[in-house]
Amino acid sequence: MLTLHIHLLGDFRLVYDDSPVTTVAQARLQALLAYLLLHRHSPQPRRRLAFLFWPDTAEPQALTNLRQLLHHLRHSLPAADQCLQVETKTVQWRLHAAYTLDVAGFEHDLTQAAAAAKVGRFESERAALESALQHYGGDLLPGCYDDWILPERERLRQAYFGALERLILLAEDQRDYRSAIGHAERLLRDDPLHETTYRRLIRLHALHGDRASALRVYHTCVTVLERELGVEPNTDTQEAYQRLLNMEAPAVLRARPPAVSGARPALVGRHGEWMMLRSAWRRAAAGHAAFVLISGEAGIGKTRLAEEFLEWAAQQGMRTARTRSYAAEGRLAYAPVAELLRADPLRTRLSRLEDVWLTELARLLPELLVKHPDLPDPQPITDGWQRKRLFESLARAVLGDKGPLLLLLDDSQWCDQDTLEWLHYLLHFDAEARLFIVGAVRFEEVDQAHPLTPLMLDLRSREQIIEIKLGPLDEGDTAALAEQMAGRKLNADQASRLYRYTEGNPLFVVETIRAEVSGGEANRALVLQNPPLSQRPPFSTVMPAKVQALIQARLRQLSPPARELVGLAATIGRAFTSDVLAQASASDEETLVRALDELWR
Repeated sequence: MLTLHIHLLGDFRLVYDDSPVTTVAQARLQALLAYLLLHRHSPQPRRRLAFLFWPDTAEPQALTNLRQLLHHLRHSLPAADQCLQVETKTVQWRLHAAYTLDVAGFEHDLTQAAAAAKVGRFESERAALESALQHYGGDLLPGCYDDWILPERERLRQAYFGALERLILLAEDQRDYRSAIGHAERLLRDDPLHETTYRRLIRLHALHGDRASALRVYHTCVTVLERELGVEPNTDTQEAYQRLLNMEAPAVLRARPPAVSGARPALVGRHGEWMMLRSAWRRAAAGHAAFVLISGEAGIGKTRLAEEFLEWAAQQGMRTARTRSYAAEGRLAYAPVAELLRADPLRTRLSRLEDVWLTELARLLPELLVKHPDLPDPQPITDGWQRKRLFESLARAVLGDKGPLLLLLDDSQWCDQDTLEWLHYLLHFDAEARLFIVGAVRFEEVDQAHPLTPLMLDLRSREQIIEIKLGPLDEGDTAALAEQMAGRKLNADQASRLYRYTEGNPLFVVETIRAEVSGGEANRALVLQNPPLSQRPPFSTVMPAKVQALIQARLRQLSPPARELVGLAATIGRAFTSDVLAQASASDEETLVRALDELWR
């Protein structure tokens, strides 16, 4: 059966048997056909149709006009009898006719997208929205000006704008900035007065590393708003522009070519966690200071996710600074704070502080006494009020500007108590501070006595902390990361073996592929090609040095009995039973149970 393809969005168009239909050219015929299609789920009374199309005509004449128009339509439309059900009092489009309708396809895809969004299937949602846009060729029957079509046209137009806006957000969340830019530009072509989209497009160009295009979008926005509305861009748009102007040397955030020699791979997966970070950032940028704690075992990608978000903010001209704690420096008071203050976005603003606060900062930054020789030397802290003044001076230095500020504190498990107490103070210093702190922590090294614990308990009670726990990558993301590092596709068997070997730990994946690729042609054949099973070990028998160091550092936390027991267990195999371990061990039952409990924890 031949199919009639009907296009009402944009220019009216009919295609039948792969050939354009030109016989339905009269505007009244197109309008009647469109009405029947849009109301295809129920019979339409003739009297209603007559009134809608000829509202200023007497009813007998209007019915006559309708009868003539239907006659004309039945002779102009291919396979009309299969498509139209014309009765004495009603007319209806036959739902089971062989036809396609762009409006129906558009609405169906939007329904699919909404269903996918409800269950968190964002890739499926994006695919459905992109399919919906392919159906939308323009406004509904733009040549028709009847009253009945105006609300339908506006409803579909708003649904179209909503789909574009959602696609922009989804593409940005997935760091597909090129696609997001394309959707934003399409939205502005159809709605050039949509200032929010100008602001998004500025951000997207900045994230894509194209500051010049971002600035050009701002000037286009200024011109259009002045010409059409006689107004200036709002303060949020102007603030985004100023941030871009003040960027000294914008870093370029583009896809890095895969290279085993040491280049960092692009972030893989973590879509849900990324969206949580974006959501928390929006709240902090609106004046609700927040602390995000990213936790997970070593090598799971905590720092990688935080660094990607730091770059995301820096690309838009946001103030960002990062610091890191080290196990060897765990008792050095304020060492991470001093590193933060020496970061360019904060250091360049210290000179704006009054001398009374600079004197306090000189406790951590002695170079200030050289730069400002007239500053009095700070006095030793002997009373609690002096410590409070130090805390306030540090807060004023960090929050000197009113713009959004993102701080990254890596390896928080090794942070000293003074720094964590000051962070606690900082989060409460200014109720409207646009402050966002991201911490990365290994909770296996944080106990109830750790100074991070009271900080977390207080922030939880105030609903000021967002906790993100990272788990391993799934098999698909593991393969995607490995393919970046290897520079080629892995087949299903290779991907499955790699996933079993690394269990989805990103560091293990990266280091395993680096070791295999740099290990010569023999190793390359074992992993990246597909040799016979008899020639195929699981992966290289030599563990990558970085992975070995990480595991050794983890094992060094064990007591001597537990370390001895885990060495014995490893000789039994990857899995073992307590009975076999007990028989192989010379330890008594009490020692064995305590060591096993320590290993479990």
